[in-house]
Amino acid sequence: MASFRCELDAEKHIVLVMVTEDDGSEHDYQFDFDPRSGRYEFSERDLLERDFGDEWVDQMENEVRRLIGKALDGKKFDDPW
Repeated sequence: MASFRCELDAEKHIVLVMVTEDDGSEHDYQFDFDPRSGRYEFSERDLLERDFGDEWVDQMENEVRRLIGKALDGKKFDDPW
């Protein structure tokens, strides 16, 4: 099963997601988030769902939301979907 790692550049309002597949290949995805609301758009979601499944993508997005929430100092934000 592929693994992911998420990083956040809170000052620049950027999320970076690194995906490592079983064969060792790596893919990086970078997207902005709104520092006021926490909203973001991750256009590659459908692609990752097809490749790794809904549950895997949900886990990844939960980590993205956790990091953004931490950057917003625990402020609630709207789900982008």
